[in-house]
Amino acid sequence: MSGPNPYFNPKPYIPASLSEIYDTLGSMILGAPTFVDRLGDFPGRNIDSEFNKLTQGFALVRKKLGEERYAKLIDLAARAKALFAADQDDTNGKTDEGYALLFEIEDEIQAARRGQVKAKLPDEDGEITGD
Repeated sequence: MSGPNPYFNPKPYIPASLSEIYDTLGSMILGAPTFVDRLGDFPGRNIDSEFNKLTQGFALVRKKLGEERYAKLIDLAARAKALFAADQDDTNGKTDEGYALLFEIEDEIQAARRGQVKAKLPDEDGEITGD
């Protein structure tokens, strides 16, 4: 049976909070190094779409990250993407280096969340959650 993909979304999900970015990173770690959906349910998913989603998420929370951390995260994401792209078969060690950068991004996101809590800054719902 063929036809339009029922999972196609012309407006892809973009993580809009620090916790959503953190969750996205977990998904990316599971999908590396190709980021392609092996089952074929999401044919548009690939390294470009996943890193685009991540960096657009950074842009949405840029104010919470601060300019220095935002720039660092953009750099880390670009470097991680290049490493994964250079090791699509996970055979030359660059995938492991890419994982290390994704974990570094996670650390930066968690540090930003801790900073939000320490400063007692409320999230969009008015709660102190670190988002």
